[in-house]
Amino acid sequence: MKRSPLKRKTPLRRVSKKRKLQNDVYKEVRVRFLTLNPLCQVCSSVASQVHHRRGRFGDRLNESEFFLAVCFDCHHKIHMNPAWAYAKDYMVKR
Repeated sequence: MKRSPLKRKTPLRRVSKKRKLQNDVYKEVRVRFLTLNPLCQVCSSVASQVHHRRGRFGDRLNESEFFLAVCFDCHHKIHMNPAWAYAKDYMVKR
């Protein structure tokens, strides 16, 4: 059976200029934070990601006081077990 190519029903969303600037700053802040905190703050293995304890929306993207250096497995565990994460203070109520 021959299939026709898929067509988008909605256009791709563009990032606003303000958010693009925030993302550019975040790239630098993230690298600096992981350099200063090379170990996962949950299990002490090598950290590869930054978890945002209060979320990433709005201006919270670059609030480094709510960053947590984590490995992939711990980051996944935090998001899959929110009750545990709130109890351990790995997530903070918004």
